[in-house]
Amino acid sequence: MPPARPGRGVRPVVEDPQRPYLLFLHDADVTPGPVGALDRLARVADVDVPRHPGFGGEDDALAADWDSVADLAQYHAERLRRAGAGTGRGRRAHLIGAGLGGWIALELAVRARELLASLCLVCPYGVKLSGPTEPEFADILLLDPDEVIELGWADPANPAARQNLSMPGYPPGADDAATARAFADRTALARVGWKPFLHDPRLPRWLHVLDLPTLVISGAADRLVSPDHGRVLAGLIPDAEHVVIPGCGHYPYLEAPEAFCAAVVPFVTAGVSA
Repeated sequence: MPPARPGRGVRPVVEDPQRPYLLFLHDADVTPGPVGALDRLARVADVDVPRHPGFGGEDDALAADWDSVADLAQYHAERLRRAGAGTGRGRRAHLIGAGLGGWIALELAVRARELLASLCLVCPYGVKLSGPTEPEFADILLLDPDEVIELGWADPANPAARQNLSMPGYPPGADDAATARAFADRTALARVGWKPFLHDPRLPRWLHVLDLPTLVISGAADRLVSPDHGRVLAGLIPDAEHVVIPGCGHYPYLEAPEAFCAAVVPFVTAGVSA
């Protein structure tokens, strides 16, 4: 297999200190594109929302034999380097990762923080804080879609849950192509996150190197990753801030986009000159 050269469509990170460059790494089961709060963030930042290889991205073929989130993190780091992030010709990225994307963001940040202006983790997987036999994250690989929505949303009847999530068997009536994509995404998630389940046991020992502005966001009603997990995780990262957004669960950028932006926009724009 040839060496990975990520991102045929890599966007150049043009120097513009008046407009931050924001890289958003999506969660599992969230539909692609500028969903929820991302269109609002695009009013103040250049928002880049790539798909992860194996999850319907332009470089799916590269990920055929990848078996870890570290592979995905390395891919996104190389993508940033190819775009010029952290160099004289480009801005460093304000990195936001949600759920699975939060895990990828953490793996990227401990390896290549020189590429980043800030780090925002939204209900992230990736770091297990309890004992080896104690469950820490809901088993999203075994839950059916209704259970994911019940545990992941403060208001499971919120229409956004039916507009922006895609899982095997959900939404009802999905066409064959969408169903095949959902199963492929679930297969990719299992390949990189099944064992150990949704975490990297090596990550906690490197959190101390994160010497960049860091914000950890939790949804007050999240029952996939508890708000207490976010609080403890923030305490392990130097000078990290923890914010709990009321009235939402695991997907605050979908369920409470205005409150999400109220937390994220000042954090990102404070580092415009970084």
